[in-house]
This record gives sequence, structure tokens and C-alpha cells, in this order.
Amino acid sequence: DHLTTSFSVLEEQRIDMLLGLDMLKRHQCCIDLRKNVLRIGTTGTETPFLSEGDLPEVLRLTHSDDDDELLKKALQESKNMTNGASTSMSNGFEPSTSSTSSAIDPQSTTNAQFSEEDVIDITKNGFSRDQAISELTNFNGDKKKALAALLAKSLIF
Repeated sequence: DHLTTSFSVLEEQRIDMLLGLDMLKRHQCCIDLRKNVLRIGTTGTETPFLSEGDLPEVLRLTHSDDDDELLKKALQESKNMTNGASTSMSNGFEPSTSSTSSAIDPQSTTNAQFSEEDVIDITKNGFSRDQAISELTNFNGDKKKALAALLAKSLIF
């Protein structure tokens, strides 16, 4: 059996071969995790997946001590940047004068993954402040997804 497909050569890559989704669709491939195989529908063949022990060292999921140290350093830098950003966000925040009960309390602002501007942008579309905050929280601060969810909910009859 053979598969007709095209290949792109990627220089200086760790992976020997990468199967694209378009090729998998074209040949009606199915990933069967129960049998741990890739079933190729157009040929009726199955190809087993490699176990981690069969993979080249650079592709294994296990990490060396050097990787752990780099990860710890990156996490600490990220934490420091987040603390700096949340401090500036909470310092620059002015509660709304029209309703103090709907203002975000400063403690929740430091843990928020969205800005006051994101909340305002969503409320400009006719949604309440509470709805905006709730959906922004549900979608980890992704304003587009939060607004899309609110719009979808508003269309339900």
C-alpha cells in the first residue's frame, strides 16, 4: 500500500516527519487511542504509534534538570511581570461614580486576567457590568470569546 501525498522539507527541525491535517483528512485517517494506532481509511492499514521510549531523546516528554531550572526561571519571571502589571492596573483603576456596588473590588482586580477597558468595551454592547465580568472570567480574559458568548446567549429565544 502507498499514500499519494506531497512533502515539505523543513530544515533544522527536530521532527523527522509531520503529517498535516489535510493529508490525514484526504486519506480518511482515524486516530484510534484504544488500539494506539493510526488507521488509514483509504488503504485499510494501521500504523502503531511509537512509545515514548522509542522516540529520539529530543522528542521525549521527560525533562532534564536543566529543563526544570529553565522552567522555574521562566515561571518566576512571568510571576514578576504579572505582579508588576496587576499593580499598575489596580493603581490606575478608578471606580465608576454612577454605581459603587458594581465596581470591581481591588483584590479581585489583582487576580483578573482582563482590564477595566475590556469590561467597558463589552458593556458598550448593551450588556451589564456583571455579565461582562462573568464572561471575561469564564474565558480567561478573552474579550472576543466573552462578547461572542454573551451575544449567543442573547439570541436564544
